[in-house]
Amino acid sequence: MMKLYIKDQMVLPALGRAALGKTRSDAAAQLTASILSAPADTYFPKLSLAAGDPVRLLDGGGRERFLGSVHEIRRTEGGAVLTAYDRGVYLTRNELYGVFQGTGAQIAAQAAERLGLPLGEVEDDGLWRRIVTRAGRSAFSILREAVGEGREIAVENGALVIRRNGGEPVPLAPERVLSVSSQAGIGEMVNRCVVTGRNGRTAASAERAGDRRAYGQFQKVLLQSGGSPADQAQEALRGRTMTARAEVLGDLALRCGGRASASGALLSGWGLEGIYTVTAVEHLWENGLFTTSVSLEQ
Repeated sequence: MMKLYIKDQMVLPALGRAALGKTRSDAAAQLTASILSAPADTYFPKLSLAAGDPVRLLDGGGRERFLGSVHEIRRTEGGAVLTAYDRGVYLTRNELYGVFQGTGAQIAAQAAERLGLPLGEVEDDGLWRRIVTRAGRSAFSILREAVGEGREIAVENGALVIRRNGGEPVPLAPERVLSVSSQAGIGEMVNRCVVTGRNGRTAASAERAGDRRAYGQFQKVLLQSGGSPADQAQEALRGRTMTARAEVLGDLALRCGGRASASGALLSGWGLEGIYTVTAVEHLWENGLFTTSVSLEQ
């Protein structure tokens, strides 16, 4: 059973509903909780809640799954609804300006220094970039441009970390799946990429010959931005996309940026087969039930 603490107060006895979620387009995980109150009942827990209070969520084994702080409290007649964010919020709530250049790891180091954050593990594509920003750009948007879409950006244990989506896949056992929807398409396919130098000549090209034969050519042309043009061309290639949304019996092992595996006749009937990246997740505790909803991409 999960345990939720707000400023060292165990709130489970007064908890009506709790949801913990994160998407790849957000730097911070968000936790919302409905806390019940009964002022006239002397036996009902009396909790002190305030903006800025620390919030911790532990799983049944005592492992910390969320650490953040309360950013908003909305009080109602029957209690309060609070919204908390983990420390990834520092990346979205801080705007940076100036010139950032280098590989993704080097730009991450520059951003971390300006934010006063330690730099943890960084996995980038090795491409050189130059990002010029004057106003209105969050640290997260700068980092997203520096490392690309296929990486998870977060603050963990107080340090900025950037990882390629991966890890050991979490099985989606058919008997634990409550609902599934899926969609396949080639609308974002890039099966040939040409990188040109500033003189207009081709510096490198890459292609997926099988996809070109099957679907026709979908070409992208890029201006060389430093580093290896061959790597830049290869990085831009994108195949057929398969996306899905699944609701399963609660599983905290499913996390944004992680992977999930699907197999079995029930799931393959929905076109859900193979290894997927988890691009969004929401864990929900309500009415004694624990469920997990995931967005998947292949």
